[in-house]
Amino acid sequence: MTNSSPTHFRRLFGFLALLTIVYAGVEIYFAVNIWSVKNLIHFIPFALIVLYYKFGLLYDPINFDTQFFYPKNSHKKIPLSSIQTIKLTSLKNQFNYPYWRVIYLSDQLSLVRVLPPSLDDSFASFIDAVKKANPSVDTDIYEFKVYYGFLPGTFWKTNKN
Repeated sequence: MTNSSPTHFRRLFGFLALLTIVYAGVEIYFAVNIWSVKNLIHFIPFALIVLYYKFGLLYDPINFDTQFFYPKNSHKKIPLSSIQTIKLTSLKNQFNYPYWRVIYLSDQLSLVRVLPPSLDDSFASFIDAVKKANPSVDTDIYEFKVYYGFLPGTFWKTNKN
């Protein structure tokens, strides 16, 4: 899982790990007793960062290919050409990221709710792939940028056409 992570994701976790090691090193350097429990606790954030990165706990991309979209927690595959709209909803998760509604046409109009990952551009790539497969799709605006080579940033708003 870690080899498939985007470059900026690896850089971000490397930067966070470096900061925690420097912080722990400074705390230990100025400590009276090097092996006190207080000083060893400073390595817990480093261990958590390494575990989160190693097991991909924060990296959960949207699954799709050139022809199909594979919703999470479902065994169905949705043809990209059958997707009619990709719109923002008013529902948000605990980090204030909105859910998106993907409406597609099978036997009838069906709906899937998607929460785009905030650490990679897979949702922006998904929207581009849907636009390629179905140019008449109605989508809201979603942008993903990487600042300073490792800090991810997302931007979304409704399309007022």
